[in-house]
Amino acid sequence: MSDDCASDPSLSEITAPAAARLEGIDFARAIAFLGMMMVNFHIYIHNADTDPAWAVQLASLFSGRAAATFVFIAGVGTALLTARWRRTQDIADRKMARFSLLKRGLFLFVVGVSFRAQWPYDILHFYGVFLALAALVFTLHGRWLVLLALLTTFGFTALYLGMPPLLDVDYWESPRFNTPLAAVRDVFFTGHHPVFPWFAYFLAGMAVGRIDLHKSANHWRLLIGGVALVLLAKAIKFAALDLNYIKLVPVEEYGYALPYIADLFGSSAYPPTPVYVMFGLGVGFIVLSLSLMLCAAAWRRKLFKPVIYIGQMALTLYLGHVFIGVTGIEWFLPRERESIFWLYGIVIAFFITSLVFATVWRSHHKRGPVEWAMRRLVD
Repeated sequence: MSDDCASDPSLSEITAPAAARLEGIDFARAIAFLGMMMVNFHIYIHNADTDPAWAVQLASLFSGRAAATFVFIAGVGTALLTARWRRTQDIADRKMARFSLLKRGLFLFVVGVSFRAQWPYDILHFYGVFLALAALVFTLHGRWLVLLALLTTFGFTALYLGMPPLLDVDYWESPRFNTPLAAVRDVFFTGHHPVFPWFAYFLAGMAVGRIDLHKSANHWRLLIGGVALVLLAKAIKFAALDLNYIKLVPVEEYGYALPYIADLFGSSAYPPTPVYVMFGLGVGFIVLSLSLMLCAAAWRRKLFKPVIYIGQMALTLYLGHVFIGVTGIEWFLPRERESIFWLYGIVIAFFITSLVFATVWRSHHKRGPVEWAMRRLVD
């Protein structure tokens, strides 16, 4: 693969043709998309009382982790998008990279805000904000990106503890976008994927994207690091909640109820605590490393080409899984037939349909329809 092609800021990691990209990243994005379908379809397909516990538990594992991986991979792609400037340190290249990020961020923010009427759980407008913020920080050294990720992660904890008593803002209120203040609150704190702490995934991806992802040794480092993060997150949660160590914290004298503090040691997506970020980032490392390993050999890349195409058309398919998939479930799935096995069946069917559509489309076009529209509008 040509380094010049791979680092060309005119080639977005979303819209670039396969020759200009690490296809393992596309594979990882496709896996994240599969997990997001599982989570989003599960909102509308309820479990039945007779569903086995293992099937319900398996489906719940994707909650929050799939979207976190999607954002982390977006950060990796942004590092590749800005690679030319890091190599040349040229002012013109820096301006071009920054302008490219800002235009893509604006495009995705507008699409996402428009999409909220159909899909209140939209991630695209957050993704747009992340790209705009990345335009401000992509010139920083990797260690500063990591430090910003830590500050963003623990910044949520400060907001979660400080905003309710100081500003009477409750994290648990339903996200709204009906006023400028509500929109800011949604984007930075109370939304489904707010800047605090979700931008930490993006920043971590930008840092990881600066290492040589062609080297197998780095694949293994990512895998080991991911497993370590997951185990550490599980250990913290176990010690704080299962062993009840959190009860030793004298929180009542500071005016907080014990369950409110205990929330900060959970690993679920709500609230997105430092433990949750650690767990989600570990999963992102694991998915990316295994995807890069799988796609390291040419014959495996050829074998999994349809999955790679899904990753290259993730924006199109993300919108499609809501307009077609969610709408179809709402209209045609009878309530009496709801079951976890309906969920698995519909997710698998939609993923196979996506494989076929992406393969046929990519045989005639270099980019997906929405990816093509974005490139035409912002480049």
